Amino acid sequence: MSFLKYEDVLIQVAGESIFANQAAIKVSAPVEPVRLFDGSIHRYAPMEAAKGTLSFNHYLTGSLASFLDVTGVSEAAVAGSFGGLTFSKAYLTSLNFSVKPYAPILVSSSFDIYGSFSSSISSSYRDDLANCTKYSHAIKSFVGGVPSNMNHTLSFDYSMEAARNAVFLAGETTPTRVTKENVNINMSIAGDNIGTNINPGGTEANLTCSIYDVNDSTPLQHFYCSGRITQQELNVRQEGYLNGNISVTQAYQ
Repeated sequence: MSFLKYEDVLIQVAGESIFANQAAIKVSAPVEPVRLFDGSIHRYAPMEAAKGTLSFNHYLTGSLASFLDVTGVSEAAVAGSFGGLTFSKAYLTSLNFSVKPYAPILVSSSFDIYGSFSSSISSSYRDDLANCTKYSHAIKSFVGGVPSNMNHTLSFDYSMEAARNAVFLAGETTPTRVTKENVNINMSIAGDNIGTNINPGGTEANLTCSIYDVNDSTPLQHFYCSGRITQQELNVRQEGYLNGNISVTQAYQ
């Protein structure tokens, strides 16, 4: 196999090509040695099913692809490829991004993968992926619905996660079903205050995150978090200012 450059390693998921800033794929097969009474190794026994993980970062250049919306995807698997390696049983587990001053918005996604891969690594390239005209950026993006005392939002983080549980039939090594459970949305906001004190059950919060292109007034995407404030912080450092931080969690059905 010849050396492949970044430009030659195309990522595809659910039939769509991803212009990834960074990507990685790994496979693990946890085993445990089985020892005889004299301490010698009899064999290595599997502790869990072999599982792969695909993770990649990409800039949001339009509406979020449907297969990356953790709250909207079903239990059904998606197929894809990474540098020529193909897979057919991938399940989205998380998506997150941060919005910080003067920075473009990089979205991180992760998938669990079961089953086998193709054995060949090959070069693939699409030059049209680099011809994007829109780029999400913090310069216009904002979050609405923050506590009234938090007058200035400095930065915020957003994440969606889902627990995946693989169900195996007796004698099988690949799952017959991978459930999607316990979907949660989490958001944290840094600003100049923390609002009013939260109550024992957590103060209700309804937040809307609006992501905009750096050169356009039309929003690329809206993200929502309607839940409870679970944590508040105030911090200050030498030669700095007093800043606050609130964390909001939504249990999504």
